[in-house]
Amino acid sequence: MSVQLLRRDVLLFFIISLLFFVSIHAFDPFLAPYITSLNVEARTMGIIIGATGLASMLLRFPTGILSDRFHNRKRIIQVGLLFTILSWPIVFLHPTPETLFIAKLADGVTSATWVIYNVMFVAFFPPLEAAAAVALLSVTSPVGTFIGISLAGFMARHFGPQSSFLVATAAATLALLLTFFIRERRPERAREEAAVSAVRSQLSDKSVWFLGGLCAAVMMVPFATRDTLTPLLAEGFGMAAGSLATLSSIHLFFYALSTALCAPVFYRRLGLAKTAVIGGVMQGVVAIAMPYAPNILALYGLQALAGVSFGMIFTVLNSLIITHTPVWQQSTRVGLYQSIYSAGIFFGPVLVGYIKYYFAMKQGFLVVGLISILSIVLIHHVIRMVEARRESETVPA
Repeated sequence: MSVQLLRRDVLLFFIISLLFFVSIHAFDPFLAPYITSLNVEARTMGIIIGATGLASMLLRFPTGILSDRFHNRKRIIQVGLLFTILSWPIVFLHPTPETLFIAKLADGVTSATWVIYNVMFVAFFPPLEAAAAVALLSVTSPVGTFIGISLAGFMARHFGPQSSFLVATAAATLALLLTFFIRERRPERAREEAAVSAVRSQLSDKSVWFLGGLCAAVMMVPFATRDTLTPLLAEGFGMAAGSLATLSSIHLFFYALSTALCAPVFYRRLGLAKTAVIGGVMQGVVAIAMPYAPNILALYGLQALAGVSFGMIFTVLNSLIITHTPVWQQSTRVGLYQSIYSAGIFFGPVLVGYIKYYFAMKQGFLVVGLISILSIVLIHHVIRMVEARRESETVPA
């Protein structure tokens, strides 16, 4: 493949990845208030919002296995996009708690294919540049979500909150069309693939479980606060539903900025461990402080700090998971990792929903913040396990 065609595929795949995040996150800032407007109790609201994480948790590992087994990753991406394309118009036409739950489950099916995006994108780069490729692709999450909520915010402001659901369908449809122009780079089947089970190898690798568990705690924070509690807190300051996009945009802008600075700045000056620790502690402290914000401007400032801190720790974990992994095991490993951390996407909103039902909003922020801080004690142990795994694989037999 020529350099020009390779650059074209990289750019096209980057755009598809942006549209992927537009499709599954465009309406997030408006969803909790919208569900509340349907007179849904807090516990049920948490289950609806967390449905995406539930489906992802159950499907990402099997998706990774299928990808490594059949080597047809593009087809899996296309099938995943169809779920979002078909589900949200139904909610737009018939908005009920039941259709919202089904649509969020469908988003989880689409979200489960993110494991394929990671592996396909890394395949465009030399093996030694895998970590850099993962960091580059990680930028699509905050940027795509930022674009999505900006478009959805415009739609919600002028045509009502339900119109934001159509942004998801439009983005997924465009992404689906663009996938037909991507040339998939399929790896050659390795001899080890026939003799060694990728599933057995990754299930027995403790580093995957520790990385996934740590990331689950990290992921719980923005899904429980930014996408669930913080919009409700902002409404208490008088912010209209259509303006909630501004609040999430601040988090996403600084999340993207932090992700972009990780490799050239944070990693070089702090190292992986310190970058993750600082990010995790800051994320927890900010979550605890949010309900005490005296005004909307202070809440904006805390959102910015939350975005920076999440970008720091999340990028470190994503960089660690795929490096030094054989090509024929990458989808399985990343799929298992993402299935584990999807538990945070599900249990974050569910936990907050129950806390909000039985206690006050402050307790929800407090519990989530403490989980983030306490989970950081694992980071040094996790990095040592990954390094030990790398050294054991590089020692000649």
